[in-house]
Amino acid sequence: MCGIAGIVHLKNEPVSAQALQAMNRAIVHRGPDDEGYVLIDPSGSQCYEYSGASSPKDVRDRIPRFSANAPNQRASIGLCHRRFSIIDLTGGAHQPFFDSQRSCCVVFNGEIYNYVELRDLLSGVGVSFRTQSDTEVLLEAYKHWGTSCFSRLNGFWAIALYDFRTKQLILSRDRIGKRPLFWTIAGSQLFFASEIKALLQIPAVAAGRKINDVAIYRWLVTGQKDLNNSTCFDGIYSLPAGSWAVANSSFPNNARTFWSVPQTRLPESEISTKEAASRLRSLLDDAVRIRLRADVPLSVELSGGMDSSTLVALAARHYPGKITTYTVRFPEKESNEEPFARSVASFYKTNYQVLQSPIASFWQDILSFTYLEEEPYHSPNLQTNQVIWSQMRAMGTKVSLNGAGGDENFAGYSRYYLPFQVENLQEGRYRTYVGNALRYSQGRTNIRGLYQPMSRFLKMSAASPTSLSYYLGTIHLDRLPECETLDKVLFGDMTDTLMPYWLRSGDRGYMGIPLEVRAPFLDYRVIELAFQLPVTYLIRDGWHKWILRKAVEDILPADVVWRRQKMGFPFPFARFYDQNKKIIDLILNESRNPLVDLSQSERFRSDWKTLSFILWYELFFNQNFDLFHRIQTLAHELHPVQPREYTPEFVQAEVCYPCN
Repeated sequence: MCGIAGIVHLKNEPVSAQALQAMNRAIVHRGPDDEGYVLIDPSGSQCYEYSGASSPKDVRDRIPRFSANAPNQRASIGLCHRRFSIIDLTGGAHQPFFDSQRSCCVVFNGEIYNYVELRDLLSGVGVSFRTQSDTEVLLEAYKHWGTSCFSRLNGFWAIALYDFRTKQLILSRDRIGKRPLFWTIAGSQLFFASEIKALLQIPAVAAGRKINDVAIYRWLVTGQKDLNNSTCFDGIYSLPAGSWAVANSSFPNNARTFWSVPQTRLPESEISTKEAASRLRSLLDDAVRIRLRADVPLSVELSGGMDSSTLVALAARHYPGKITTYTVRFPEKESNEEPFARSVASFYKTNYQVLQSPIASFWQDILSFTYLEEEPYHSPNLQTNQVIWSQMRAMGTKVSLNGAGGDENFAGYSRYYLPFQVENLQEGRYRTYVGNALRYSQGRTNIRGLYQPMSRFLKMSAASPTSLSYYLGTIHLDRLPECETLDKVLFGDMTDTLMPYWLRSGDRGYMGIPLEVRAPFLDYRVIELAFQLPVTYLIRDGWHKWILRKAVEDILPADVVWRRQKMGFPFPFARFYDQNKKIIDLILNESRNPLVDLSQSERFRSDWKTLSFILWYELFFNQNFDLFHRIQTLAHELHPVQPREYTPEFVQAEVCYPCN
């Protein structure tokens, strides 16, 4: 879990050591434990390796210190790395990491969870290892299998790997895209990094930065972002998930996909519910087992919901000792899941840590958090999440498991109900339709669950129903309009809308601390099974995530597995907007945004998408630090809370805008 950046001169001219150092400095928060650089001259197959100011003494003793004046001779490739040490904490795992023959080197952001099994496999064919790191296993796997190694890795990664034998630099991201890798081309140079702010250290990129009008329009109108590997900055993109590419003059058109989410589901006749539940349980169990590998303190985020409770139950089987769990207690009874979390923690005898609902220091931190997120974001709740992660980090944990992905895999959100019920009508699954409606676990009334899917789509058709008997007796299903099926909605959420956004925003949040967050439900094997199961196993008898409930019902309390209402992570939006009217008025009155009609400011007072866009524009385009200072001053008067410090002191002066 780290940060990487690099420069490739596509015409083989020397790259700037000063620019490389600036990019690395911009992501210092991602890796406080070490830093490293390499300058590569492909024409002569030579390289110049350097340590940094953050490197441990044993690394600095054997590798010369990097400086902006480092002689690069004819080096047309530069790579840099920030390390957050999780596996093999020694200086031997320093990056850029070279194999023993120095035929390849890599900068790597991520973890390879199955590195133990791959190490054993490679050792069996004669490969020798010098360290205990997963980085070395990754590099040796590439040497042995080439780019097909990516299909053997189980984990998350963004890598830049240089092969001196082929004189090629290979970029790759993990299957689902849990680790980011942004890139842009300026002139004849390709720049890439773990965060956009590193790319903005390049004078040509910073001077030419523009808004991606299409992305911002989609964001403000639909709330969707990160579509088609785009960003909110015009000309800055993301390498596609599940792909690799050679960083040469053909980039990015030479990107190759090595994995994708399945698009064909099995019929019920090919997999029974018993077999599906058994396979799911087995895969989840192994996904948790390999994610418990770490040489630093590890914990589980226990919300009290089924997903996180499942992780605790499975982790307790494999973890050598008492596992630490963190739970948040909220003062509002209707939002507090702590009693459910306590029940699970007590049963599995965890080291149970309860965090209080975080005190909002949102506006005092607004400059740092806007900079950290580097794009507009959907809710002030993201900062609340980060406060919780910060508390966990302060209490000693460096790795955390959470339940991300459970809802997207197994149709956990209530909005999946309507497309599924309409699909049931279209496919003639009347018994399934009625059974879901009459026993719907998240509906206010059973009648509503029965009537709503019919009502919505009959209004769109030519039919003119006059009575309830019409709906139940004389409905003509062939008159229903086409609509997205549950399968298509889930696929889009996982590949194009929800999951890419959650992964990007989450990465920025917890790496601003830093904290490594692992998600067993996003193990590619779990995703593959989830997207091949019949949709009728996902929502059944009125229960969302029915197959997951069946898979774990024997290891969790019944009131956790079969709880009717899903709480989610609460945030008092109405109170937030009401208590911060003066601050919001200040933002709307003082900002200078050409894309928002601020004469209509009343409509934006409780629209965080727009407010976040305005703040982002003021920081990254107007560089209006005075506005942020006034916000913080007013916030301190209204809510006297000490701001948190989780970003470098030089964020504003040195990192954001060095070209001013």
